Amino acid sequence: MSPEAAGSNGIVPFDRYPGLPELFRRFLAGLPEFFPDPPTLDAAAGRAGELLGSPARAPAEAFRFRGDAARDSARELAAGRAVAVVAGHQVGLFTGPLFTITKAFDVMRIARGLRERGIPAVPVFWALTDDHDLEEIARTAKPGKEAPDTFVLEGSDRANRRPVGDIPIPARVGEVLDAFAPDARSPQSSEWLERLRQRYSAGATYGGAFIEALLDMAGDELLVLDPSSEALRRPTADFFRTAFERREALHGALRDAAERLEKAGLPVPVPYRPDVFPMFVIANEERRRADDPASAVARIERGEAWASTDVLTRPLLKSWLMPTAATVLGPSEIAYHAQALRLFPVFDLKAPVLFPRSFLIPLGPPERRAMEALGVTRDGLLVPAAEAAPVAVPGFEALAKAASDAERDLGALEPDLKALDPTLVGALETTRRKIAYQIEQLRERMKKAAERKDDVANARRRRLDTMLLPQGAPAERLYPPLVTLLAYGPEALETLRMAAEVSTQGAAVVDLGTEPGAPPEDAGPKPAAGDAHGG
Repeated sequence: MSPEAAGSNGIVPFDRYPGLPELFRRFLAGLPEFFPDPPTLDAAAGRAGELLGSPARAPAEAFRFRGDAARDSARELAAGRAVAVVAGHQVGLFTGPLFTITKAFDVMRIARGLRERGIPAVPVFWALTDDHDLEEIARTAKPGKEAPDTFVLEGSDRANRRPVGDIPIPARVGEVLDAFAPDARSPQSSEWLERLRQRYSAGATYGGAFIEALLDMAGDELLVLDPSSEALRRPTADFFRTAFERREALHGALRDAAERLEKAGLPVPVPYRPDVFPMFVIANEERRRADDPASAVARIERGEAWASTDVLTRPLLKSWLMPTAATVLGPSEIAYHAQALRLFPVFDLKAPVLFPRSFLIPLGPPERRAMEALGVTRDGLLVPAAEAAPVAVPGFEALAKAASDAERDLGALEPDLKALDPTLVGALETTRRKIAYQIEQLRERMKKAAERKDDVANARRRRLDTMLLPQGAPAERLYPPLVTLLAYGPEALETLRMAAEVSTQGAAVVDLGTEPGAPPEDAGPKPAAGDAHGG
């Protein structure tokens, strides 16, 4: 069966997608005690009805966007005449891993689905400019011949405490883009590379470059919210003060969430620590835990510092700043929400409906050829190659049996030859040695031929894993969309946009590019019955 015909309608089931947290798998199966809302448009529409009319705390000028229509959307959201559909991620190089832009496509699709139901909804992307994890943000990768080529900009240090959004990008970013340049296969691809050169020029900030590049790829419909912006300092300070004033209830909810998970035999993503206040403070260009929240409140009020959330309070801040009807999340983010959802009542907030992000497996002609040669079906794409087994040599056992039979049959002749002429026994022994030698020589040649063939197959499999499962993780988690843009041109971005249809079933295989003379291939599967967009 060819790769195109194999698999489960272009879907790799989640039970074959590596690295998914247990809580995410339970969310997909339905776990209402911890995730009360199903990931459906009906649920999101219901939540939107509860939120419409509630003005946002984030002013319209806090949003970044392109065009007059997006400006109007920001104003409608700020006035409470629209609801937000939100996703977010770190401000990685060249927009970070592919799934970052996929999240942007997801919120646009869900917001569009709500608008089709008569509900004014706006897609918003939360850019984590206040994060300080420069070690993860200042790196990227592309497929190499047998392993990913990884690039790390200087300053990538776990000791960094400065929020990354306003850190200047080092000059070496130009060398990194030069390393991507040979992969451009069309003038249109080169144009995208040059556009990213403009965004990620030396001295531009990680946050600014990310936001502009994201808007370049996502288009004019998306709004981007930068939590580091001056326009959000006051409402974020109010959130911090409220968290401090309600700290007993907040800690009670944190403790209760952890205990409920433990009692259910489920993992606790963030262990409860009664001495940890779940917020950060940024002062003197450093982001530190708010170890003394009372002092931090005073410093923030005086303008000497500003507030930043952690992984459990960030979802609440988003809903504090804007009426958020739905949020698109990755697997680990959904796991965190098993705890974070318990905190919303502390702030008198309604929790958004959770949607899993789309999972995409881009597949071009090189990957399809390798799959066909290896006999890999689509639902086996994310299964890593097994540990090397002994090389199989066709006919090896049959030849061994022939050698054994020859040895036995020649040995049976010895009494007759000895009776006939004793000098013939030496000739018999010489014959036996020659036959054994020739058979052994043939066995060695067969083994080497099989090893050469196996080496070709192993090299092809390593190459396929480098393209689709680098370092044991799906490619969408490591390679930026630039890899796909350079290989297949800007039309590939639209193909990915169309394929990003939030599903609870699995990862969608997305066909990109065609062989010379081949008809255009389908952009991806349609959502199966019961997918997350179902009513």
